[in-house]
Amino acid sequence: MSSLSVPSSRDHQVRPEWSLGLDVKLRGLALAREKGTLLVWDENHWLYLLNAAGQRQAQARVSGKLVVAGCAEDGSAFAAVGRQGEVWFLAPDLSARWDRLLPQRTVAVTLDTFGQYIAVADTRPRLQLFDCNGRVCFQVETPRPLHHLAFVPQAPVLLGSADYGLVTAYDFHGKCLWRDGLVAHVGSLTVSGDGSEIVLACFSEGLTRYNLQGQKKDHWSPGDAVRLAAISYDGRCTVAATLAHKLVILDHKGRKCATHALKAPAVGLVMTPLASRAVTALTDGTLLCLNLQEKEPPAAA
Repeated sequence: MSSLSVPSSRDHQVRPEWSLGLDVKLRGLALAREKGTLLVWDENHWLYLLNAAGQRQAQARVSGKLVVAGCAEDGSAFAAVGRQGEVWFLAPDLSARWDRLLPQRTVAVTLDTFGQYIAVADTRPRLQLFDCNGRVCFQVETPRPLHHLAFVPQAPVLLGSADYGLVTAYDFHGKCLWRDGLVAHVGSLTVSGDGSEIVLACFSEGLTRYNLQGQKKDHWSPGDAVRLAAISYDGRCTVAATLAHKLVILDHKGRKCATHALKAPAVGLVMTPLASRAVTALTDGTLLCLNLQEKEPPAAA
């Protein structure tokens, strides 16, 4: 991904840009940040592919009970996992390239930037890395099931977090680079392009932050318990979805820049690379895209 300009720390004015009602309860949302493609999944195990304007490009229904899905940053590949251990590797039109059946229930999946590697975590607990042809690169046992996974786009590092008590990092050979115990429940994991900002949404604990070396950074509190978080590619802006049905925009120092009320709980949240937009999936079937335009400073007298 090309280098990005550093935004200012001015306040934002949040306004709806588009919304889409899918008339079914949504379960999650992912973003191919380089291409701008959105991947959405629902309670009926359908996957929907949308462009940046919210227009449907493709849809497909998996043959099992879908748990979670993910996409490569460049939009070249997608993946999903099911409750019976299914792993599906999907083409850009959501057609199946290959599938696998693991012996344990799968709980998380993620892809690297160019869709060359797929990481899958199960309840054994075990973490596996596959290449794009379905070959196993490594398998490692983990202290707890990793419910949240993310590749660092600019480094050969795979991040994982349990739903409680653990955050960790691995290289592409399965070596644990670092891990830390968290006395908190985790709702989501998000990372900046270079890995200098690793953010976990920790409910009543707010936002817990690490750098790529596993050193804990200043803790941020958006004011309410946080269920989800998403960060811009350069790490200068973070958006958090709270249990009070609000989106909170934070700058690079954790300062609150804006808030936006939601009409239903959020089950998915993503942010575009330059923090120009945030998209959230709501339980009532709504996809909402918000423009995060920065406020212009007052003109000099």
